[in-house]
Amino acid sequence: MHSPDANRSTGSGRTPSKSSRSLRTTVSLALVLVLAGGAFYFLDPLDLFRTKQFTGPREAVTLGLARESLAALAMIARDRGYFAEAGLDVTVKDYKSGSLAMKGLVAGEVAMTTAADIPIVFESMARRDFRIVATIGSSDNEPRIIARKDREVNTPADLRGKSIATQKASAVHFFLHVFLLQNGMGAEDVKLSFLKPDELVKALVDGEIDAFSMREPYISKAAKQLGDNAVVFEKPGLYRKTFNVVVTGDLLKTRPEVVRRAMNALVQAEAFAQKHPEQAIQIVAKVLESPLADIAAIWPDSVLKVSLDQSLLVSLEDEAKWIIGSKLTEVTEAPNYLEMIHVGSLKVVAPFLVSLIH
Repeated sequence: MHSPDANRSTGSGRTPSKSSRSLRTTVSLALVLVLAGGAFYFLDPLDLFRTKQFTGPREAVTLGLARESLAALAMIARDRGYFAEAGLDVTVKDYKSGSLAMKGLVAGEVAMTTAADIPIVFESMARRDFRIVATIGSSDNEPRIIARKDREVNTPADLRGKSIATQKASAVHFFLHVFLLQNGMGAEDVKLSFLKPDELVKALVDGEIDAFSMREPYISKAAKQLGDNAVVFEKPGLYRKTFNVVVTGDLLKTRPEVVRRAMNALVQAEAFAQKHPEQAIQIVAKVLESPLADIAAIWPDSVLKVSLDQSLLVSLEDEAKWIIGSKLTEVTEAPNYLEMIHVGSLKVVAPFLVSLIH
């Protein structure tokens, strides 16, 4: 007499094998993961990092805010109240550029700042008591060169022998360097001078210089005033500029919670920018006092993402070689930039945003 289990069968009349049961289990698990992934995809990204309103005493901190579009996440975090929600009482000090913001940090004017990679490397030649804690924006098509056509400049090759100005020790300075190199020239092949950002447009329009290397909104301002007499050179992919959050070593040592809270606020700002790009553009345009259309035009070239990745380390090392090789510093050996990048704060908030090998 057979037991009841012996007659139990599949639709084919055969008892399922271990391999078929294993296959069904695998397929079922895969289906669950797909459905879960779909649910994750449709989640409001703000819900992933939204924290409860902080009710304790807020930590006061000074933040250097560069008036550059790649600092957008810091602008959004302030405008949307994410710093306050994270328990921070932020006092913002505006700077015309990331280079000046970095100088404000080392001068003790602020404890935390936003700055591009090149100014960070320049300052690292003189001192190493600060740390990069996150990248918050990048673009491989931000710096540009604008020139006057009436000075017989129509192609990049025509820049040879011309007077070109830029902001010293900045990302646009480095872009000019690599742009000239790509077109078979060096700094010695042009009449290079250095001006402050606010001086560049007037100098070009008045004919004091033939061209300048800079970013928005200065390129658009000069182009509008020159009209048909302007020619703009750009080269997507030639140089990837990153914008980073840098803090003093003292802040990181004595009040590490402040840095972690700032990371939380910036991650929320990233989620907002991804879901509401039009509102994000409006915030940045208002802060920079720029036409909405100008910010919208450069928005597609900007990657507004909180991260710490390997490419940042490689860029810092390459830029240090340029600075030392061009004798823009008396230092002959670059620092160990891995030691100047602090991954801990961002790792606590969102570990998957850290891909730097450390």
